[in-house]
Amino acid sequence: MTNERFHRRRRLVETMEHLAEVELPAQAKSDARYPVTEDHCFKRIAFDAAVGRKWDASVQRPFYRYATDEQLATAIDVLRSMREQPDRANALNRKSLSYRRSS
Repeated sequence: MTNERFHRRRRLVETMEHLAEVELPAQAKSDARYPVTEDHCFKRIAFDAAVGRKWDASVQRPFYRYATDEQLATAIDVLRSMREQPDRANALNRKSLSYRRSS
């Protein structure tokens, strides 16, 4: 992995973790529109959306290490969309849960 790619990937992971572990849980605790409040739930929703199915059926654990850069970027986009539009979290959560029922 080149030095530039390494730093880009590290920024992606740091952004994803900050959104999922800090920003969204804090926002969700004061906004009843969110169906979840825990960081691991936000990650599940974002990771599932990034791969279009139950994420760990496609990506080895831990996600941040084995996901492609594109999957990380998509997960970040999903997390940002939930931050900006809290009502989207409900639909995304339902979709994520449906992946788990069908696997």
